[in-house]
Amino acid sequence: MAISRADIDAILATFEASDWRTIHLKADGLEVMLSKDGGAPLAAAAPPAPTVFAAPAELAPRVQPSVAAEPDDGSLPVPAPSLGTFYRAPKPGASPFTEVGARVAVGDDLCLVEVMKLFTSVKAPHAGVVTAILASDGDLVEHGQPLFRIKPDA
Repeated sequence: MAISRADIDAILATFEASDWRTIHLKADGLEVMLSKDGGAPLAAAAPPAPTVFAAPAELAPRVQPSVAAEPDDGSLPVPAPSLGTFYRAPKPGASPFTEVGARVAVGDDLCLVEVMKLFTSVKAPHAGVVTAILASDGDLVEHGQPLFRIKPDA
C-alpha cells in the first residue's frame, strides 16, 4: 500500500490537533518524525531528526489558494478546524446543512470536515445569515481556511 499526499496531510492534521508531543512513524520506506518540542530529541538513544526532508515530487506542497479581499458587509469567516475533506451534507445525496441566505443559530451544523474517516462537525459560532459558502463539496481544505461567511445578527 503506497502512502499518498492525502495520507501525509491527514497524519499532520491529526498530530497538530492532538495533545501528542512527538510522533515517529515508519511505513513503505517512508519515515516521519514530528515534534512539538522545538527539535528536542525523541529519546536519548534515538538518532537526531534530519533537518531537511526532500519530498518526492508527488508529495510537494500544494499551491495555496489566493485570498480575496474581505467583504465589507460585516460578515465574519468560519474557519476549517483542521485539514480535511469538506462535505456540505451529512451523507451523499442528502440536503446540504445550509445554503447562502439561510439564517443559522449558534451551534447549527454548517458542514463536516473528514480526516482519516474521522468526521468533525463545523458549527455556527454565532447567529446570523450565511452570506457565502467558500468551499465546494469534496474539496480538500486547509486548517484555518475560511469555509463560510456569516453576517451576525445585530
